[in-house]
Amino acid sequence: MFNLSGIQESFFGDRMAGVCQAITSALAFESGLEKSNISATAENDVIYLQGTADSVEAIEAAISLASSISNCRILSHVEPVY
Repeated sequence: MFNLSGIQESFFGDRMAGVCQAITSALAFESGLEKSNISATAENDVIYLQGTADSVEAIEAAISLASSISNCRILSHVEPVY
């Protein structure tokens, strides 16, 4: 028998890295988030948004955008900076 667990973990990790890269890129170019500095990382099928934003509305927009790209759970650790 073949053990595919390593291959599956590698595929999942690569896929999540690609999703995080897509989210981070989309956030960098999204209208209304120009003053934000937000990136995405993944751990155990959860995407974490990290960084700073200039308003609560910008944080909500970032969460919404990330949710539109991935159906994974999104948790925000973005801090508002006024």
